[in-house]
Amino acid sequence: MVVFAREFIETSQNVENLRAKAKVGRMSVERMGAGPAIPMIYAFMKKKNPEMEAVLEKEKKFDDIVSKDIIIKGIRDKDPLCMKVVEKFVEIFGVEAGNSALKSMPNGGIYLIGGATNGIRDHLLSKDTFWKAFTNKGRLSDVVASF
Repeated sequence: MVVFAREFIETSQNVENLRAKAKVGRMSVERMGAGPAIPMIYAFMKKKNPEMEAVLEKEKKFDDIVSKDIIIKGIRDKDPLCMKVVEKFVEIFGVEAGNSALKSMPNGGIYLIGGATNGIRDHLLSKDTFWKAFTNKGRLSDVVASF
């Protein structure tokens, strides 16, 4: 995925990518776990799962698709490809939030913010993908679960 992400960031004309388009020296987790990464994850999942229909692209050109479109199509409309993207994003988000919690030991809890977070809020609360990724920290899983 890192090679795909690097190429995507350097070449994609997707509207979400245009703000960050640049030569990529290293791939940071911030690029993968923030809302603008959702169209990139969508492009990756579409390539990895060619048998899945890209229903969203019947409505919009890929370059015009924004994160919100994918989230709505996945969560509200139950589109399998978009739901796969949401699940992967939630997993990445959960892993990094858990890593951050281990580094900062936020005994008062953590705050999840941002537009994508707001869009997936109900999903975060009703499914266990985020929580499993957040707490999957080996011998420190119980520590993270206490935040």
